[in-house]
Amino acid sequence: MSDSLSAPAERAAMPTAVQHRTWVDAVYAHACDGVAAELGATSGSGMGEQISYPAFWRQVVTFADGLRQRGVRPGDHVALVMQTSLETMIATVAVQAAGGVLVPLRAIGHLRQGSQQAQRTLDALGVGEAGWCLASAEWVDAYAALIRTAGLSTVALSTRDFASVPANSPSGPVPPPPLALDPGQAALLQFSSGSTSVPKGILLTHSNLAANATALNERVRYHRGRGVFWLPLSHDMGLLGCFASSMFSGSSVRAIPPETFARDPLRWITELSAFQATHTAGPPFAYDLVARRVKERPAQSAGLDLSALEVALIGAERISPSLCAEFERTLAPLGLRPHALLPAYGLAENCVAVAAREPLTPTTVRHFDRQALGEGRLVTAPDRTSPLPSADADVQPLVGHGAAVSGTRIRVTAVGGRNALPDGRVGEIHISGDSATARIVAQDGHENLVHPDGFVPTGDLGAFAEGELFVVGRLKESFKHAGLLYAPSDLETVALAACPSSVTAVVVVPVAPENEPAESIVLFIECSPSRTVAAEGGEKTGDESRLVNTVRLALLREFHMPVRDAFVVARGMLPRTASGKVQRTRLGAAYLASGAAGVPGRRQAPYASEVSGSEVPSPSDRRA
Repeated sequence: MSDSLSAPAERAAMPTAVQHRTWVDAVYAHACDGVAAELGATSGSGMGEQISYPAFWRQVVTFADGLRQRGVRPGDHVALVMQTSLETMIATVAVQAAGGVLVPLRAIGHLRQGSQQAQRTLDALGVGEAGWCLASAEWVDAYAALIRTAGLSTVALSTRDFASVPANSPSGPVPPPPLALDPGQAALLQFSSGSTSVPKGILLTHSNLAANATALNERVRYHRGRGVFWLPLSHDMGLLGCFASSMFSGSSVRAIPPETFARDPLRWITELSAFQATHTAGPPFAYDLVARRVKERPAQSAGLDLSALEVALIGAERISPSLCAEFERTLAPLGLRPHALLPAYGLAENCVAVAAREPLTPTTVRHFDRQALGEGRLVTAPDRTSPLPSADADVQPLVGHGAAVSGTRIRVTAVGGRNALPDGRVGEIHISGDSATARIVAQDGHENLVHPDGFVPTGDLGAFAEGELFVVGRLKESFKHAGLLYAPSDLETVALAACPSSVTAVVVVPVAPENEPAESIVLFIECSPSRTVAAEGGEKTGDESRLVNTVRLALLREFHMPVRDAFVVARGMLPRTASGKVQRTRLGAAYLASGAAGVPGRRQAPYASEVSGSEVPSPSDRRA
């Protein structure tokens, strides 16, 4: 084995000249050029409206003029409920064209007073200090009632109130932007995707957005391509990584509502085929779900053509090497090119993109010694040829995320420190550069400046090896067992591989009870409705017990790690962020506070030999 240590691990990519000063300028330029591209969103049942850049721009100008007539002035904060629709896409650009600061809100179709979703919406409105809240005609009354009950001064408006010109009105002079924008002016207050309670606002300027879109387009080659995306427009990966970056490059865009993907994951690749998309993006769980469905329902994907797809960005969570190999192998018969999956790393504090590999290049999979990794060092294990889950618990495979995108600097520091560590040392990832925020908005609305050196801590653990960034896991979710450092995803990959196709996810939550000397893990096994509905009738309780025991044994065999507690959960019941990340910290806190009563699912009693330092729950403690 070799120990990969070298010079201090700070990496920077030289900035590329920004073609457009703002996102609004880019859309205007494409409209003037008459770019042969189309923009639109699908409906739940089929194809929605698609319009040209000139038609889109005319509607943007009309909408922006309407906002200004209602009192929106440069620097005013305008919230927008980010429902996936052409109307919302137009409003997104119009808010910025009017000089406003866009405050994107997660789209909640059934907003109930007093619900957690309602409270998070109010928290976002409060942190965002939004003077206006735009929502679709179908939803605006619910948001208006919520705002009124909370006593906020925010004015709720329907996006339909901003009547526009017909979608494809006769050609004529392209209207100029409503006003000249200052690139240094605030343009977007987006919320950190990791927020689990009161959201943290990330304030970004027009210049930040332009720099990141330029860098991402340069790396993944969006230019005049065709993108299909289903990620929520309230999330950085959906709004900036997909929609804004595609528009910045003059690409065609077809957006799919997230709820459509949730109901039918294969709709994603169906639209990729129909649109002959060149680009798409998603988190690891989505690619895993699609691969499983293709294998389960081959007739549904028969005849699809994915040969045009050049880039399928994968990020938002740590990436399993086995997932990349399995997805490409499963979809190869549909024409998917080798190495179409492109691992990337990003976060809201840097707009979205931080590092990514080059398109259509082999994914880097490195195998490291787990003992050394637990000590904070990357030590290369003997050569391995398979990216599949290791049968050797002493080896940890990691996927490389490439180098920093242009204009971004990355360094790895000791946790809580500021100085760069050498290559091969694991620490917290910090970012700075042209895309990085300079201001973070707290719950009370106070703007906190980042450290004077300009670097923003990410909360992620990682290291450099041979110039490439490797992400180890979330700082607050990583845990130690028997002296070794683990990320929950290490265990989840092995656990899911041991499960039947009816299991859609396995979630490992580390917990540290106050009176116990070591951390232990709680399992949540997410199943398709057919399995869980049958279990409600008592027909498959034994099946669920055998399923849980299979997963327990897989973790004991691979990691010598016992399971403290286990729950079988219906799909859709686990708390997730807007990007689909399971909120492990929230689950762990609820479990520690209230035990089985605080978390979703049916409890499966553990083996007595597996529980260390805790009482074996009685059968009466099971939950329906």
